[in-house]
Amino acid sequence: MVGSTMGTLPKDRHNDRPGATPSEHDGSFSRRAMLAGTAAATATAAVVPISGSAYAAGPDVSSPQDMMAFLLLSEALTGVDKQLLAPEFDPKTNDPGTDPINIKNDYFRWINGKDSTSSFTTLLKFVKDNPKSSQSDIIKFVNSGTDDIKFLARSIILLWYLGSWYDPKIELPKQATAAKPDRISSEVVSPKAYTQGLVWQIAGAHPMGYSNLQFGYWSRNPRDANDKTPLLPTPTSP
Repeated sequence: MVGSTMGTLPKDRHNDRPGATPSEHDGSFSRRAMLAGTAAATATAAVVPISGSAYAAGPDVSSPQDMMAFLLLSEALTGVDKQLLAPEFDPKTNDPGTDPINIKNDYFRWINGKDSTSSFTTLLKFVKDNPKSSQSDIIKFVNSGTDDIKFLARSIILLWYLGSWYDPKIELPKQATAAKPDRISSEVVSPKAYTQGLVWQIAGAHPMGYSNLQFGYWSRNPRDANDKTPLLPTPTSP
């Protein structure tokens, strides 16, 4: 119980001096001790960052500014328009919109969780600090960076295209220096990422075991992506 616990607190050894008041000799909190404790707690709070504060925070998936920076970075790295990477995201208002797939959030969290070199923070900071930078400016910044930044950028590209994570600290550097590169090991981020790789959209295909096309689609010739003919005839007025 609170009362009994406070009653068993040890005496303050500094209050056994001559002239100390009775309240200072017993085991209860004195006004002086309480003020001293408050001052110490205040001093500690002043130097320790609050959990979740801006001081301690890194890239935040719920931050519109961080997400826009990630999309601009990804656009430059992949060569794919940000509106295709995040169809529901409004670049004018930074409104994420309603995206039922929302693969960009999964990728953001994954990269942020795997990056132990702060390279992801550095890349996003450059884009946020230079909002008018072109895609070529972003690529130049990546190429002028450290090996950690370069290999992380390459992993981000592979993540968007293949839905798989290639460790930028181990696999990519090892293969870059290998005379005869072996098969690079990777990790599929999620079932969703497996189906959303850009490579399938660009090739007009789909991964093994998954398709969002109508049953029996395989019996028809694939549609030419350059064919502008409407799928359905234009309705005519009566």
